[in-house]
Amino acid sequence: MRKAIITWDKDATKDPEIEYQTLLKSLNAKHGFDFVFVRCSPVEAEQIVSRSQRDIEHKNVQVLRLHQPTEDLYTAIANLTSHKHPDLLFVTGIEEFLVGYTQQPNLDVKMRQELDSVPKPLAKLCLLQKKLQQEFDFCFVFLLPLFALKYFVGRLPTFFDESVQVYEFPTDMELRRQEVLRRSLEDRYQNYLIMTPEERDRKFQELQKLIDAQPNKSDRRVELLLEQGGLLAAGRSFAEAIANCDLALEITPSSHLAWYNRGVALDLLGKHQEAITSYNQALSHKDNFHPAHYNLGTSLSMLGCFEEAIAAFNRALNLKPDYHPAFASKGALLNDLGQYEEAISNCDKALAIQPNYIQGWFSRGYALESMGRYVEAIKSYDRALEFKPGDHQLWYWRAKALDSLGEYSEAIASYDRALVIRPDDYYAWNNRGLALSNLDLYEEAIASFDKALEIKPDDHYAWYCRGNAHSALGRLEEAIACYDKAIQIEPEEPEVWQNRRVAFRRLGFN
Repeated sequence: MRKAIITWDKDATKDPEIEYQTLLKSLNAKHGFDFVFVRCSPVEAEQIVSRSQRDIEHKNVQVLRLHQPTEDLYTAIANLTSHKHPDLLFVTGIEEFLVGYTQQPNLDVKMRQELDSVPKPLAKLCLLQKKLQQEFDFCFVFLLPLFALKYFVGRLPTFFDESVQVYEFPTDMELRRQEVLRRSLEDRYQNYLIMTPEERDRKFQELQKLIDAQPNKSDRRVELLLEQGGLLAAGRSFAEAIANCDLALEITPSSHLAWYNRGVALDLLGKHQEAITSYNQALSHKDNFHPAHYNLGTSLSMLGCFEEAIAAFNRALNLKPDYHPAFASKGALLNDLGQYEEAISNCDKALAIQPNYIQGWFSRGYALESMGRYVEAIKSYDRALEFKPGDHQLWYWRAKALDSLGEYSEAIASYDRALVIRPDDYYAWNNRGLALSNLDLYEEAIASFDKALEIKPDDHYAWYCRGNAHSALGRLEEAIACYDKAIQIEPEEPEVWQNRRVAFRRLGFN
């Protein structure tokens, strides 16, 4: 809320590595009781935990994984920390409490009104917040998806005071929405995208001469300022593009296009709340400008305002029923909400209008894969790849779907295509190694795990998988060494300890 949520809104699309380093610096400086919230996907949560345990050297870092809801979260925390005395406690899986809970009985009327839609364990934790501070002298780091973070903000606001920090790690779907935002401005100045930096510099100077030749208050000066802003945006100079929009607005404060362009550039800087203000200004001057409704919806979705975002997409579609980006973006948003059938329906509408719309095919495939309909998902990814064969994410998600079908050879081929495009994707290297292991190609699998570990040496899961491959080849000492590396990074993984014990038994040790 207040300062915490302002920070969350503003920084929602920071680069993941920069955000991780900022988080790491903050956690290293923590002393005593505090709350930190990290918004990320469950997969990203595990990666953040693993990296933090490796990178935070002088603090005791512990992890509480809530794979299944518990009736007494306070006791679970106390049991874990009573003998381990952490400085930092990472908590994952808390979103599990938001499914299938019942209302808490035996509360007075006022308290029930405040907590009537809060799962019992979380409600109890809220009531015991002062006790937490008195008894636990460490920092809680909650890692949770966007919908769960919004739930905390809305239903448990006492966790959010002025000092609470929130960090953001965007999902693949959010990064794709960023690309849609970028194109919404750049497409207006498509010719500038294919220019070299030198050509853009020359064009900038040409436009500047034309601007200088215009009367200070002329409409033509406004047009040229906005065109120059589009040139700047095409070169990814978004702050400078905003400055051009501001100059145009000094001349014509009612220019809906200047407000719109300003909003897009702000979005691309991650300043979504400010972008929303600009889009609303554009719409106050031209309420039937459907691109502003659409981009307003995209900005709202980046902030987790899902209902408002869908309403904005619907307004864009009411004004322009064949506006396929709005259908596709609704589909992507519905994917984030887990409403996969509706997501597919909206993607189908987008693709009926524009059959080569890559975002529509990707979101459709993502929904189908999430539902376990892997063959259909692959077909959707294949259609997208017809139009953009150089898209690394499409090849990666295609490979994952093939993995789920047990088509490991084909999955490896797709991982290979993804890695040609983006060789530093350690997820792809690791998954490729798993697929090779499933084909009993353990030497090749180890080579893949090695590539993953070159990129991310603190990935405990890659060390674990590498150990399993060595074990399958009978190289038990090497396997144990890998398991030891995995345990050093993540000491609380029972499967690693179990496989390590098995390897020792095979060597003749009890």
